Amino acid sequence: MKRYPVLVVLLILGCVSLGALDVREGTVRVKADEINGRIILYGLDMRSNARYEALLFDTDARTSFLTVSIDGRFARLGEDQEFRTNVRKIKKGLEVEYRSSLYAVIQRVEFIRSSDSRVANGFKISYILRNSSPRDSKMGLKQILDTRLGEKSGIHFATDGFSKSDEEKVFSAADFPRFISSPGEISSLTLLLDNLPRPDIVVLANWKRLADTTWAYLSPMRGYSLVPFSVNDSAMGLYWNDTIVKAGDSVTFSCYFLHGLGGLEFVKRLKDGEVQVEGFSKSLSAAPAPEKPKDAALRIEEIRRLLEAIDAAILGLESIEDGDVEALRAALEELEGLSLQGEL
Repeated sequence: MKRYPVLVVLLILGCVSLGALDVREGTVRVKADEINGRIILYGLDMRSNARYEALLFDTDARTSFLTVSIDGRFARLGEDQEFRTNVRKIKKGLEVEYRSSLYAVIQRVEFIRSSDSRVANGFKISYILRNSSPRDSKMGLKQILDTRLGEKSGIHFATDGFSKSDEEKVFSAADFPRFISSPGEISSLTLLLDNLPRPDIVVLANWKRLADTTWAYLSPMRGYSLVPFSVNDSAMGLYWNDTIVKAGDSVTFSCYFLHGLGGLEFVKRLKDGEVQVEGFSKSLSAAPAPEKPKDAALRIEEIRRLLEAIDAAILGLESIEDGDVEALRAALEELEGLSLQGEL
């Protein structure tokens, strides 16, 4: 729970009254503040079908935010004066564009549907990083989501590996769970991690500690409180590592969320594999993450197949999809890691 002085509360209420683009479909809804571009996700109360519940902290939309890394410089979008904000509706959702004279970040929220639903019940969130400068740049992204659903029960987060989170955690590709859910009494919000595309790193932490960190969060602590400022207050950080974006080019990162019933009912269905999402799957099977050490012959075969996949991607550059690029990048990072460990 966040604590604010009276003046801040009045400022927050003033911000809430400002215009926001509001789009909804099926059981999901998204709002974007037209001044700072910050988004709030909502899910329909599945019991009464009478109202939408905020899936993120919505008293102040500024607590969920994006930070872009450009050649080692960090800009918190919606606050950094270099970037202008533009919010617009698209066919199945909305877009928020943050643009400077040389760079742009577009956050695209699109409604999606899982296999067990006849209507939209989730979100595909894409981030397009564009480099309009005359030189190549390193660009990365951090998304802080101020989760709230699991705070009342003290569960905070649940995955296929645990049903309650009592301490902060940092996950990377080597130890990702299949999903991370923020379960409330009425609704749940679940990040899917089993397949690509997905973030490079996910952090579960106290909101203030995470929000006050310029970039990387390297020292997880017990509990989700920072007394007296931020008590029983959890958040999720999604990180996409720096990547080279060539002059005049762009790169796209994506992640998938589902809205489900509250409690651990939806978590159980996810564990049992009953819920699937179209489009959320590995695009390449050339180099799956190894579960056991492999001999040299198998490693050589993996490298050969990966090189063939890269050649095919180059030949079909105009039609290659973002998921294919992310799968190739993940496979290359895996091989690089094995090389550093002396397994290649």
